[in-house]
Amino acid sequence: MQRRILFAEDEPISRKLISMFLRREGFEVDEAKDGAEALDFLNKFHFDLVISDLHLPRVDGIAVITRLRSVSPDTPFIVLTSYPDDALDVSKMPKSLIIGKPVIFDNLMSHIQRLV
Repeated sequence: MQRRILFAEDEPISRKLISMFLRREGFEVDEAKDGAEALDFLNKFHFDLVISDLHLPRVDGIAVITRLRSVSPDTPFIVLTSYPDDALDVSKMPKSLIIGKPVIFDNLMSHIQRLV
């Protein structure tokens, strides 16, 4: 069975490139262009992993993670950010990981394999 990932990223090129990479690795990927769209996905579907930018339009990544924890507390998540210091509180949450941007695909994949 194919694992399902929610990927929330406001930068269109990054969103498309990383989503293409994840699909090539065999994952089903739902793309959200902002935090509000990510919340809609979380309300409708179950995910094996959530990957989210920390700074998203309309609703920030912290709200996305908070919602994820309320609907699926055991689902791991990865935060992508250019500002790792902004994510220190997130790093204390179980089944969480912070990855700095720019993303290195092989590094991302090794973390994904460890989490799921």
